[in-house]
Amino acid sequence: MPSSLSEAHASLEPSPGSQYHPFRPAAFCLLSAAVPGIAHLAVGQRRKGTLLLIFFAVPLLGFWPLRVLQYYAGFVGLFCSWIVLGIYAGCTAFLSSRTQKTERPSKWWLVVLAPACVVILSLTGAALTRLTGFRSFEIPSTGMEPTIRKGDRIVADMHYYRSRAPNRGDTILFKRENIFYVKRVIAAGGDSVEGRNQVIYVNGKKLYESYVEHIGDAPEWANTFGPVSVPTGKFFVMGDNRDYSLDSRSEDYGFVDQPSTVGKPLYVFESDRAGQSIH
Repeated sequence: MPSSLSEAHASLEPSPGSQYHPFRPAAFCLLSAAVPGIAHLAVGQRRKGTLLLIFFAVPLLGFWPLRVLQYYAGFVGLFCSWIVLGIYAGCTAFLSSRTQKTERPSKWWLVVLAPACVVILSLTGAALTRLTGFRSFEIPSTGMEPTIRKGDRIVADMHYYRSRAPNRGDTILFKRENIFYVKRVIAAGGDSVEGRNQVIYVNGKKLYESYVEHIGDAPEWANTFGPVSVPTGKFFVMGDNRDYSLDSRSEDYGFVDQPSTVGKPLYVFESDRAGQSIH
């Protein structure tokens, strides 16, 4: 009876008339990085290939339906496991691709292939992130400081407001003339909003806004305005950096239409405040 080692080699033996290509190990590496386990199945390693496919299904479930990207810890854990699994699957597929008639491929190939695997994993991860309703944005202005600082990169859930309407106090992402903006909802349709010496009143009640920042000399119209009645289906929005935010206090800016609300900012993921939740 043949040994298990000879059986493994036999399973990797090319079929009669086939020709071994020197770039086959590299192709298997990249293929397995994209779909862990599939290249192992192709070379006859059924047990390892099946296990890798099972492990591959776990982060896929994390993307959808669990949608763990709505949490910063989920974001970090999911992408770390995604990268580690893909690199492991790619490298082991590369080292397992030789046959009895070929020499083991040089490990120096991995110097080139490992970064290529990372690129593939990054692209597939980004595609899955978009498909499951999450997007990242870089903040170019100071209008939402200190909640969101200029230069922060944030993650937003683009499906969040599909099944619910924004509430007063929510930070929303909306689109106007193909440009995305982030502001805070101060009042909704049917509300009356008024500003008196940097204090905001909605329906006659004072808002206590711990998130607000005043760091400069704002024009008088920005500190004292209204009362303004908000039409149905619209929002009165303001930035947290009240002295440097262009928002609904300006007649030129106006209200935000509810249908233009496209997402909810969740957390900062790339700055010195990585992991900071956005409230």
